[in-house]
Amino acid sequence: MKLNKKVITASMVGGTLEVYDLTVYGLMASILAPIFFNPANLFSSLIQSYGAFCVGFLARPLGAILFGYLGDFFGRKKALVLSALLMAFSTLALGLLPTYESIGIWASLSVFIIRILQGISVGGEYTGGLILAIEHTPPEKRGKAGGLVVAGYMGGVFLGSLTSFLFTLPSMPLWGWRLPFIFGFLIIGIGLYIRQKVQESPEFVTPKKAPSSSFTHDFLKNPLVFLSCIGAAGSAGVFCYSLAVYIPTYLKKEFFLSQTTAMFIPVLITLCMMIGNLSFGILSDKVGRLHMMRIGGILITLSIFPLFYLLNSGSFPTCLTALLIVGFLSTIFGGPMNTFVVEAFAPAHRYRSAALSYSLGMSVFGGTAPLIASWLTTFSEGPFLLSCYFFLGALMGLGAVKLLERHFHQKGNLRQTHSLPLQAAGS
Repeated sequence: MKLNKKVITASMVGGTLEVYDLTVYGLMASILAPIFFNPANLFSSLIQSYGAFCVGFLARPLGAILFGYLGDFFGRKKALVLSALLMAFSTLALGLLPTYESIGIWASLSVFIIRILQGISVGGEYTGGLILAIEHTPPEKRGKAGGLVVAGYMGGVFLGSLTSFLFTLPSMPLWGWRLPFIFGFLIIGIGLYIRQKVQESPEFVTPKKAPSSSFTHDFLKNPLVFLSCIGAAGSAGVFCYSLAVYIPTYLKKEFFLSQTTAMFIPVLITLCMMIGNLSFGILSDKVGRLHMMRIGGILITLSIFPLFYLLNSGSFPTCLTALLIVGFLSTIFGGPMNTFVVEAFAPAHRYRSAALSYSLGMSVFGGTAPLIASWLTTFSEGPFLLSCYFFLGALMGLGAVKLLERHFHQKGNLRQTHSLPLQAAGS
């Protein structure tokens, strides 16, 4: 049975455009800081700007609950269309928002509100797109389908990185920072058009046919899988958003790079991660999701301190090479992890369970990563503390895998997680 190319394309394109909008703000946070926040204190405005980025992540669980409910009761397709609309208009609002100089504190408050709306949208979109693609795919090819969709999401980071780089070139006008957000609004229409042509998931269960047990009952019956998925997603989030969002600011300060050069670095990192997510997603179909995640967790845990030693070598080429290696190694864990989170739950409650567990992990650990990294580097031992932070993030992912391996091994099906619905996997 072949992959459903139309569904895969719809999930990839929709997710790409949503993640693009999210990435543009993250990468331009340092540029937007004095524009939307009080420019009298540049460090304070930068922290507030990253704080708005963090708030958007903290809103993701709200989106997971809202769109998860819609997706489980009214269909995956409807939930994904609504999430895309919310992202489109909130992104346009940010692109047209007056500056701090024009409306003062209201500009700052508006940024926080817009970021909350974007967070709610992504909370429903990211896992929802994966669910739609994976439920249209036979079990033996779901790793490949998930890898393609996640590569598409990383493509959104790549596109956001490239666009931010182009629209912050010295030749651009002072208001050029608005263009990536307006561009994001325009191209989201492409994703909406494609999604209208896609059929509903074959595994979607209407409320009348759904099991009588509730989502809450199933969670309380089996909290280990849910909590471990939070840990696994959080571990991936620490690496993804630290590398894509914070590292340009860090390198700009350490090597006195121009804004243009600093903005180009995430383009290279995300390109590397796109390749890794697809490759290891495909490989997980052959060796198993958890086995692949365990290998990735071990490799990244063992390599963190040596790689961060290179990161602080004082040589920019060496530093960039170390970052590319960290990014690629993180996808050995992250690539199969995304598919695993979807497969771990029953179709009747899948959207809510997968979206909420993934969003909580990304919110608590991924969304706060740039803010924590910025704070850690203010200390004299900043580089060492930053490496410890990454090490703990990798260790958390490895611990989550260990708990999941033990759980599914007891259920007699360590590899084929798609056949373990939540209610059947409970202890």
